[in-house]
Amino acid sequence: MPDTILRPTTVQPTTECLDPQVIAMNEAAARLGAAPADPLSLPLAEARAAAERYHAFLNGPAPLAVDVTEVAAAGPAGPLALRLYRPADRGAARLPVLVYFHGGGFVVNSVDTHDRLLRLLALHSGAVVCAVRYSLAPERRFPHQHEEALAALHWVAAVGAEHGIDAARIAVGGDSAGANLALGLALAARAPGEPRVSFGLLFYGMFAHDFDTVSHRRFGDGRYCLTTARMRWYWGQYLGGAATPDDPRAAPLLADLRGLPPLLLLAADLDCLRDDSLRLAERLAEAGVSHRLAVHDGLPHSFATMTRLVDQAHRAVLQAADAVRRHLDS
Repeated sequence: MPDTILRPTTVQPTTECLDPQVIAMNEAAARLGAAPADPLSLPLAEARAAAERYHAFLNGPAPLAVDVTEVAAAGPAGPLALRLYRPADRGAARLPVLVYFHGGGFVVNSVDTHDRLLRLLALHSGAVVCAVRYSLAPERRFPHQHEEALAALHWVAAVGAEHGIDAARIAVGGDSAGANLALGLALAARAPGEPRVSFGLLFYGMFAHDFDTVSHRRFGDGRYCLTTARMRWYWGQYLGGAATPDDPRAAPLLADLRGLPPLLLLAADLDCLRDDSLRLAERLAEAGVSHRLAVHDGLPHSFATMTRLVDQAHRAVLQAADAVRRHLDS
């Protein structure tokens, strides 16, 4: 994969102009009483319900046609639910797999909120997408989610063939908090005896407990929905008081990155987490890891779930799916 490095000094927006389709999408959602969840202003149960309503609006009423199967893996504290999305036109052939983790600050969202994204990735990558229903914080805290991610990978390697999965061709992916889990899983998979991960797809990840960045200072006030205050709260719910924020399993930006598979990083220009991806790209270059970084102008955090209504988001996800296909078919 050719390396493309966009450093913080080269991607400062000139107009900070939000994509007009994002504005129209938010206005349409507001008319229907749907809004992004804000757990700082609502009780947690209500915030989670609000997140489901908002994403139901984003997903739309007509799901894209793929074959869906619910299965369970052995998790660190009981069964771990997985949802398999399989392209319907691939017959009985064994397909590569993308193990995917949804975003939501480790606190909100679900496989359901990301249903359209997961279907798109399956349809256009030609891979089975194994979406992991990992535990949410604060009911479960770090490192439980990291352990569940590894359990999902072990299930794919041990049992995936029974579900039409070629365990020799594994990619990992996720968005926001899910990108954190995906990168952490790719790091863990370097250990001897672990299943081999061939590629990683990381949408606008939260990779370190660090709020002193240009993007946090510039975009963390809520103009583009996600705020620095909310990110601090999400990290607090995830880590609790027992874990240190510089544990590389929690903050994979701080890990030794050598030996990772090729990675595709997608960042949103108008996002307080933008610099997490830029800094990760710099560290990957230093570690000699093949990667690409794409920063999408005019888009906010969470754009990968906006594909039904925002053309630029749709194109970005299709390009990401194509990268998965190319790397897993090689």
